[in-house]
Amino acid sequence: MRQIRTLCHRLVRALADRTGLAATEFALLLPPMLLIFFGMLEGSDLLTMNRRLAHTANTVADLAARERTITHAQVTDLLAGARRLLEPTDTSTLNITIVSVIVAGTPARPTVHWSRNISGGTPYAAGSPYNGLDNNASLNPAMSFIVVEVDYVYDSGLTSRVFHRPYSIEYESKRTPRKSTRVQLCTDATPAVCTT
Repeated sequence: MRQIRTLCHRLVRALADRTGLAATEFALLLPPMLLIFFGMLEGSDLLTMNRRLAHTANTVADLAARERTITHAQVTDLLAGARRLLEPTDTSTLNITIVSVIVAGTPARPTVHWSRNISGGTPYAAGSPYNGLDNNASLNPAMSFIVVEVDYVYDSGLTSRVFHRPYSIEYESKRTPRKSTRVQLCTDATPAVCTT
């Protein structure tokens, strides 16, 4: 009888002893909680970058659409300012292109009037068809669009444990010129030579 009583006391003490239970629960819950924590950080960083790129594209399009004429140097300064809007983020994968789109040709279709990108090149040849507009019916021969295309490859600066691959973020912003039907691109030479 004494052995049974001793065995029952040991069993009751073992069931009441919870010293290792908290550590076990913590060990089981830590990995999913870390995954959620870093996922929220990386997701928040990705969404913030997306918003900053949208803001940059809208700002560049708005500033370019305010001009009657814009020189190569002004476009370069505008794109350099756009890069500064994104600092201190690494902008080595950033590409910004400004395109003036008009209606030309037979049949009438969106056509590149002029274009410049952040590296100073001409990504679209003047007179070539432009396929970047969602609704071609929104253009008529009496008007034009300033289109700003922003491309950026986002790679998480945190742990990269949740988002394992770089994400390509693309944004496009369109504005109609405010002071004229077309924004003319002019050379920096004197006298300046402008597009027609």
